[in-house]
Amino acid sequence: MARYPVLRGLYELDKTIGCGGFAKVKLATHILTGEKVAIKIMDKRSLGENLHRVRVELDALQTLSHHHISQLYQVLETESHFFLVVEYCSGGELFDHIVEKNRLSEKEARAAFRQIVSAVAYLHSLGFVHRDLKPENVLLDKDLNMKLIDFGLCAKPNGGLKGFLYTSCGSPTYAAPELVLGKKYLGHEVDVWSMGVLLYALLCGFLPFDDDKIDTLYKKILDGKYEEPSWLTMESRRLIRSMLQIDPKKRIRVDELLNHPWVMRGFREPVCVNNSSNMKEYDIQCVGLLARQRNVSPEDMWELLSKWKYDYNTATYFLMLNRKRRGLPVRLFGPGATPFRNYRNNTPVASAFDMQRTQQDSISGRTLTTPIKRPIADDSTPVVPDKRERSALTPVNEEAHSHSNYTNAPITRHQKQINQVCKTPAKPPELPSATSNGKRKLNKRLHSPGPDESPLSPRRTRREQQQQSGKATQQGTPAACTPTPATPDRSEPTAARGLLGSIERSLHRVRHILTPRRKMDAMQEEGASPLQRPATPAVLSAKGLCNVSTASRSDPDEVLQELRRALSSKGITCKQKGFTLRGRVDAEKGHQMSFELEVCLIQTCAPNIRNPPAPLVGIRRKRLKGDAWCYKRVCEEVLALAQQSG
Repeated sequence: MARYPVLRGLYELDKTIGCGGFAKVKLATHILTGEKVAIKIMDKRSLGENLHRVRVELDALQTLSHHHISQLYQVLETESHFFLVVEYCSGGELFDHIVEKNRLSEKEARAAFRQIVSAVAYLHSLGFVHRDLKPENVLLDKDLNMKLIDFGLCAKPNGGLKGFLYTSCGSPTYAAPELVLGKKYLGHEVDVWSMGVLLYALLCGFLPFDDDKIDTLYKKILDGKYEEPSWLTMESRRLIRSMLQIDPKKRIRVDELLNHPWVMRGFREPVCVNNSSNMKEYDIQCVGLLARQRNVSPEDMWELLSKWKYDYNTATYFLMLNRKRRGLPVRLFGPGATPFRNYRNNTPVASAFDMQRTQQDSISGRTLTTPIKRPIADDSTPVVPDKRERSALTPVNEEAHSHSNYTNAPITRHQKQINQVCKTPAKPPELPSATSNGKRKLNKRLHSPGPDESPLSPRRTRREQQQQSGKATQQGTPAACTPTPATPDRSEPTAARGLLGSIERSLHRVRHILTPRRKMDAMQEEGASPLQRPATPAVLSAKGLCNVSTASRSDPDEVLQELRRALSSKGITCKQKGFTLRGRVDAEKGHQMSFELEVCLIQTCAPNIRNPPAPLVGIRRKRLKGDAWCYKRVCEEVLALAQQSG
């Protein structure tokens, strides 16, 4: 966050989830709503002559609103960077699903292709063309809905869809013949060609036109000849042929794809074009909550929102509306409400409005202490966070609980007493204070009295305690003996003495129960240095795994060594960090591509099962940068070599 001060108080940045030629994408959390978002960060210096493409992309994203197009939330611009806050899709790239399953079944490919056709047809209906359609630019949300992304190469011809374009762009393996020849072309026709290549990749698991040498690749595209595997049905072959026509005038049109027999099979209706999410509609509940948070009237709030400046207000409104449509409670975390808590160290993160209010208070010389309250929510919506929200928003030290030995243990009698004392709403009665001349006199805070002390005596300083300890040592008595209970002073109420003593004892127990033993202490007791300890692989749940394949060996260290040997035999340089290998294919070999292979453990059963089986050893793949199909080939070859040597 220190690198991007413009995001401070608005978003909490997390890990990098994507990297491209001109930008990187980071996972982040919108502080005011607690929702996950993706932030595309572009360095203006790296863009160079492509700076105008960002303006075109912003124009398109601010115009488009479709269920199968990634939604833009906010745009921030500084002297050095662009920040595009967009919808986060947790399902990964469509390309990763092709790699995971080798190829999709016809039923799966049809469902995915219908959604892509819906997004492209909507795009064309507004006069835009994408020009970079490929599986890497299609993401999946948690419900496996397709989301079209990356509009950096999109265009809006002056004459509409009939207006010619002249710039050759896009990925070479998805380029239409007219792009290869450098001729003028119609944008919607090259999009149809790219969709044909995409559908072929879905059904076959590889590309129709591919070669390491770019000249050979272009020759194959101009010839228009490709392999038709035996598992392709005749209807699938006909549809792909109609899209991969060398002559663009003979190519099928997008409006014909909407009700094509292959696309319609298993569905009662043609593909819906106007599947608009309509995020700019008026919602009385969301506007009301945001107005209460900003302390303005709903009318003024909507007047501000309806300008659609794509600022923080726009992002907050879109995220609230999205939560409501998913059936989740609508709430905000801001001034007077429980702030979003940092999931790494469970500390409250101040929102931009909190920071602004704090600055105003400091200027005026006031010091305000705002009590933590419930989130600002509508009365008709129950505030019951789901599992995902509880892990991020519940103000409990999850890190301490995860390491504690008492996490899954039954509640003991002592823990019940602790909970009972900690939940006691009673307030300790005010203690009488000494007065002089009718004026109140402030006493030092109370403490547990010693054997010769009154409960109302001031707390001794550390120097006084050390002096007293030295005197006791010189007299031959123990320096730190446990004080015996003194006769209770009648000047202190009985309820106060009992409550203070109970709270002190309870906090002492809580500290010993909830504080986990440090691994560092255990290592030092065993006489081993922490640097000599090997790292442990990450443990993954078997549910919802993606880009993970199992290994034949049961020892993670052996699997790691086999991967290193396989990468070395392929001439791929790699760096190791823990159980992760980062490899890179140099540009001299045809492609520039980097990736990660991580050895991990796969838990095959629930963690609360007694005597669980040993976890499986897996290899998690991740493409960092470069050509996706080159990454696919390299990973397949490396993993095959590792399996053979194992």
